[in-house]
Amino acid sequence: MSRSPRFVHSLRYSVYLSFAFLAVIALGCSNSETTDSSDAADDAKLPFTQPTDSVGDVNSAGEGRADAAANTDDARQTPPRLSGPASASPSSAAMPEHAHSDHPDHEHPNEVSGAATAGEVIPMGEAIPAGEAIPAGAAQPDESTPKLLTIADPAANETADPKRRQLRANLTPDELREFLAGADSDIQAIASGTSGIQDPKEAFAEMRRISQMKLEASRRLQNHADANAEARSDGARGELQSLSHLAALGDLKSAQELEKLATTNLDSEDQALVTDSRLVLIGFAIESLQNGEADAPQRIVQQVRGLANSDASSDIPAMMVMGQARQVLSQFDHNAEAKAVRDTIIELYADSSDPQIAKMAAQLAGSVQFDEIDRLLQQAIVGESIDTDRWTAAVDALLTASPDLQTVQYLAGAALQFEGLNRQDLATATYNKLQSQFSDPNTATGQEVQLAIRARQSRIDAIGKTFDPDLKSIDGGELSIADYRGKIVLMPLWAMGFPESLQLIPHLQELEEQSPDEIAIVGVNLDPTNAPVAEFMRQNKLNFSSYRAESSATAEVPNQVAARFGMVSMPFLVVLDQEGRVASIDYTIGQLQQTLKRLQN
Repeated sequence: MSRSPRFVHSLRYSVYLSFAFLAVIALGCSNSETTDSSDAADDAKLPFTQPTDSVGDVNSAGEGRADAAANTDDARQTPPRLSGPASASPSSAAMPEHAHSDHPDHEHPNEVSGAATAGEVIPMGEAIPAGEAIPAGAAQPDESTPKLLTIADPAANETADPKRRQLRANLTPDELREFLAGADSDIQAIASGTSGIQDPKEAFAEMRRISQMKLEASRRLQNHADANAEARSDGARGELQSLSHLAALGDLKSAQELEKLATTNLDSEDQALVTDSRLVLIGFAIESLQNGEADAPQRIVQQVRGLANSDASSDIPAMMVMGQARQVLSQFDHNAEAKAVRDTIIELYADSSDPQIAKMAAQLAGSVQFDEIDRLLQQAIVGESIDTDRWTAAVDALLTASPDLQTVQYLAGAALQFEGLNRQDLATATYNKLQSQFSDPNTATGQEVQLAIRARQSRIDAIGKTFDPDLKSIDGGELSIADYRGKIVLMPLWAMGFPESLQLIPHLQELEEQSPDEIAIVGVNLDPTNAPVAEFMRQNKLNFSSYRAESSATAEVPNQVAARFGMVSMPFLVVLDQEGRVASIDYTIGQLQQTLKRLQN
């Protein structure tokens, strides 16, 4: 009786999907709002669309390939930038916190709808690269791309649809194994939106129904009189997975049973089952750590070391779970335990013959220095007090450990974040450190630092200056800021090739609608010559006036408007006062709210 490659995939990958991550898929990566009462936390993120990726893929040999993680941005990787000034936004660490999705959002360039979520800084988005042209046009959205379902309510009707998968009686071991593989495929199809089920409640109920059938099929397989050792192993692993599914779908009893079963399985002679069980127990330990249990860090390290002594060295989901564990340990200041997990990741995967696995390992392993920077930056974002000396010491440690271009770009992005938070003391301290350490203008790092510093100076110099450019509008007509005297002008700099630049637009339009006699939107489009900008605006119902500041098709000549304002990322907003003078350059809704309050009083 041969093992089905399809089922091999589901066994290797399903436990990873289950306990820690299936809940995120099933709940559609819910857009929960986080609100902080402090002024510093009064910033917002404007998402365009929900994620559209399924969680991973598998190669023909059945090896679990977590493509979503392979595409995860390195915490030190900097997005490209606009020609001229340079900086970048630091991203979060490679793996998400427990029970939060970190799969990249595949935003549709032509979609400009979004809703503000209080409590977060607007992401710096994708800036435009030096030496590259802004794309001549935006790719059209792929209407066939599945969207994740948003589950509104766990309660649902459990009536079985005869047209959907059913568990028949008297199945052979081979048939039971095929049923388990099919059940996994069904669950993934529902979660990714490709199953044809549109109603969220129905989707939730169907995933639960299939998981319960999978649990029953797994137990039948373990106890089937004709099952050999390999089939019984598949049944045992299927039972673990099924309980993981049900626990992720909110079944507390299944969660309790799952933890007990996983603990018992550690004594099994089936090493694959032991590995799966350790993954589950790491998930429980991470949750315990977040709930404040004192022994949770040691439990995480113990289970990770157990993985290191198993066959997990070829298991990508195991590496991803280790990376998640390391990040959470670091976030909760358990640096010794985080380092132990990091060392394990490096030992197992860093020297892999597969360069993609080695790269992923480096991303997931992170470093203590970057973890500290991330932690302090996030504290500043939510409004916590950050001592300048502590920040400077963290920057020193990071530059000592990694004095490279990625670190420079990362820190320049952090400084830009501080500007957006009006923490000029932290921004200045960061720029000063970069300038003192990378002063040679003939090096890549030195050039990067000088570009970032010049961009900041451009932003400072622009304040208070009148802006009424000699530029045509999108449709080729005349457009003058003088026509808007007496109004506050919100001026987003945008390009259809960079949808991130449009993230602010829905909020700006709402402000204009609320105060049409006080506020007007006048954008500046930066797309290159021959880009179908007017058509793009019509298709997306962008009904605000906009200048056309064409960029070089080859980016050999910097865009003068972008350079004038020190634009280094998107979204990017220039605010003009009632006299047409630059009042502020804002990156966050919190900044904009403060600017409007000042100008309207």
